[in-house]
Amino acid sequence: MRQMDIKLYKLKVIKGKEETAKEWLAFLEANKDGGVETLKNELAYFEAYFSAIEDGIMYVYMFFAAKDVNYSNTIAGESKNELDIKHFEYMRSCLDLTGGDIMDCAFYLDNLEALTNQKQGL
Repeated sequence: MRQMDIKLYKLKVIKGKEETAKEWLAFLEANKDGGVETLKNELAYFEAYFSAIEDGIMYVYMFFAAKDVNYSNTIAGESKNELDIKHFEYMRSCLDLTGGDIMDCAFYLDNLEALTNQKQGL
């Protein structure tokens, strides 16, 4: 089984920037193919975004799995890729990056070989 470094980020959207956050998430979804290529460069396996309203405040959650999350974040932060640059511009414009929570994965279960078997028609 492949070992993964997994994090769950909880990031608060700046009051009044909720529409920008929705635009950012729509931008990421519209650019999925390019996003997959950036994951390959970062040695990342999986990235998923969620949004939630809690006590009237919007939050964005990001689930991230990689070989090494710190390495992936460094590569992404130094990237000259237009998609990465736009992604970080959106983040800085709508998220409170001074706080938030980064949760470490206590453990995980996976059945990822089922994806391979499914692709092979098994």
